[in-house]
Amino acid sequence: MFLPGGREFVILRGEIGHKDLWAIDLTSGAARQLTRFSREFNVRDFDISADGREAVLEQIHETADVVLIQRPRR
Repeated sequence: MFLPGGREFVILRGEIGHKDLWAIDLTSGAARQLTRFSREFNVRDFDISADGREAVLEQIHETADVVLIQRPRR
């Protein structure tokens, strides 16, 4: 998923069974970690709002909750 401006791409990155959201700068190749979930929080899929301020995550868990993450305005 591209963040607004089209210069950064957001991916799930990590180990099997535990991943976090990372933004990759397509110009420099630099990566920055956007989330730091606990080991028990296993993300299967995600979506980002058009303005890039919110992310919705799908957690792999029998009794999972919906989680909304909002990025602060810059």
